[in-house]
Amino acid sequence: MSTFSFEALARSFSSATIPNLPLLGLSESEQSLIKQLQTQAQTDRSLMQLCLAYYLGEQVIDNLRIAVPKELEFLRTLVGWPALGVDPLVERLAIDGFRLPTSTDADDHLSALWDANAGEYEQTLAFTDALVMHRAYWMVGSNPEKGGPPLITAESPLNMTVLWDLRGTSARAAMQEYRDADRKRGALLVPNQTIHLAEDDDGKWTVTGRDQHGFGFVPVERMANRPRTNNRDGASEITPAVRSLTDSACRTLLGLEVARELYSVPQKALLGATEAAFQNADGTPKSAWETYITRVLAIEADEAGNVPTIHQMQPYDPSAFTKILDWYASSAAGHLAATPQDLGLYTQGNPASAESQEVAESRRDRRAQLRQKMFSPALARTMQNAVRFEHGGRLPTEFERIAVDWHAVKDVYPSLISDAVSKEITSGAVPATSDVTLKRLGYSAVERARLAQDRRADDARAMQQALVASLMPKAPTGGDDNRA
Repeated sequence: MSTFSFEALARSFSSATIPNLPLLGLSESEQSLIKQLQTQAQTDRSLMQLCLAYYLGEQVIDNLRIAVPKELEFLRTLVGWPALGVDPLVERLAIDGFRLPTSTDADDHLSALWDANAGEYEQTLAFTDALVMHRAYWMVGSNPEKGGPPLITAESPLNMTVLWDLRGTSARAAMQEYRDADRKRGALLVPNQTIHLAEDDDGKWTVTGRDQHGFGFVPVERMANRPRTNNRDGASEITPAVRSLTDSACRTLLGLEVARELYSVPQKALLGATEAAFQNADGTPKSAWETYITRVLAIEADEAGNVPTIHQMQPYDPSAFTKILDWYASSAAGHLAATPQDLGLYTQGNPASAESQEVAESRRDRRAQLRQKMFSPALARTMQNAVRFEHGGRLPTEFERIAVDWHAVKDVYPSLISDAVSKEITSGAVPATSDVTLKRLGYSAVERARLAQDRRADDARAMQQALVASLMPKAPTGGDDNRA
């Protein structure tokens, strides 16, 4: 007969109910990793914030204090050119869906994941961040609601820092920081878990939860703009040249503002006028406005009959500034691949034709197509990470290759290309109802799916009518009446 042991009961109860201590706090290695990531974030953030300031028109412009005195430094001028290098590209970038290699149209399951996470909205945020601040991040996480789809979110590079492997392509660890009300929060992502953090009153990180998925990878993907082999983090569309031209244009505009206030009214010089010409009857001096408007126009001759001589000085010519601004605008248009009209440059004569406008926009179109190629790998890997979260970290074979189906960079109007497509159909080059043909005509994936559904319904209706017609009794022909 075994004896009852309170010590054994206490040990079994403790091991069954009290979690491991590392779950309650950060280990030394985790704390060291957070410090390393925060140090890297401080290093990367300054240049990104500078580019963001130019995009928002909040940059600080140094005053040379030669033509503009210190007292007028409060005046502020903006041109908005940096945004012209970003917004037109964002307007051209739109994801139509995600396609498997064996399919010609968007995959329904991947489209459902994308739509469940408001991907159509999130993609615009990510594209803007990447074009302005070098890169954007896509993060995948578990859904707190049981049975819900994985969470896919676009994250700002100002809030996310990542450590990469030696190749610079796979994440080893990531740190996300953000503010929730008045408290700073964060998340540390390592290969097998995501640790949710919050700062306490002493400014130290405390663990608020751990998502121990055990998948063996960090679910963060970098979508870099203009990456290089020696700089996988990418570069901003707001280049140093664009920033320099913007500063110069703003200073020129400021000089134009100051000149308008100080020199727009023609200056006059009076030779031989006495002090009495600028005094009231009681000997008090007249105001500057009264002197300029009234007395200067009617000054009496002195006792000797001499009349003061009035000389009007040449007013300033604003073209001295506007010509410089035009040169800055022309140079900026080349860097931004913008049309001259976007920067306020207009030529006299007939308006530009539709063909010339299309040619002028073609460089932006090519830039947008290049961004599609740059952003596609990160987007495809993000969707693969979401599928892994659905399958316990395993990627099904059919999702090992995913292609991003992009919307056409330029708006396609069927009326403009229908003639060319009709000739291709007539020659037999493409089938009339092919998905490729409909996409060339500008129909979206949803519209093409609806057209396919309507086409099947029409085919079924036509088949039904043909079957009914074949079963109907045929009317007797005239040859039956001639039989003997």
